[in-house]
Amino acid sequence: MSPRSAPRPPDARPALLRAAHVRRAHGLVGEVRAESLGGDARRFRRGVRVTVEDTRRELIVRSARGLGDGDLLLAFEGVDTPEAAGLLRGAYLCVEPERARHLPPGEWFVWQLVGLAAVDVEGNRVGVVSDVEAGPAHDVLVVESEAGERRFPMVSAFVAEVDLAGGRIVLTPWEEEEA
Repeated sequence: MSPRSAPRPPDARPALLRAAHVRRAHGLVGEVRAESLGGDARRFRRGVRVTVEDTRRELIVRSARGLGDGDLLLAFEGVDTPEAAGLLRGAYLCVEPERARHLPPGEWFVWQLVGLAAVDVEGNRVGVVSDVEAGPAHDVLVVESEAGERRFPMVSAFVAEVDLAGGRIVLTPWEEEEA
């Protein structure tokens, strides 16, 4: 197995969580059009601090407004021209994990799932969660094992339990047919 597939400590967390992806500059006053990543775009409000992932530059939201297609327009203190806004194109805007939104029961951040040991309902090793892919109906867990990658829909029929404290996720695998 690759180093990526080694189980991680259950309390491992990234330094920053991606909250939005800047698509492009917008208008004449330094706004950017951004895609909100995972969650309610209303969390972006005046005074919220975000960090540009690559440069670690901290920005303070001056204004935010949602667009009908799920994107939002953001303006930041000190970013007042289209040229300054254009420098943010392609950037991920991040928050510290402590400032992340609170999730309801039954929801997890991707970083909490990646690295969990995947076991079946009898406790037999299935592999390690290596990724979580977004899907149109539900997310899909990618589990790396010695036999290769397997994918499990993130629904109760396949995910019996998520035990963050224990560093494991209990899956109900199915027999795969050989082609």
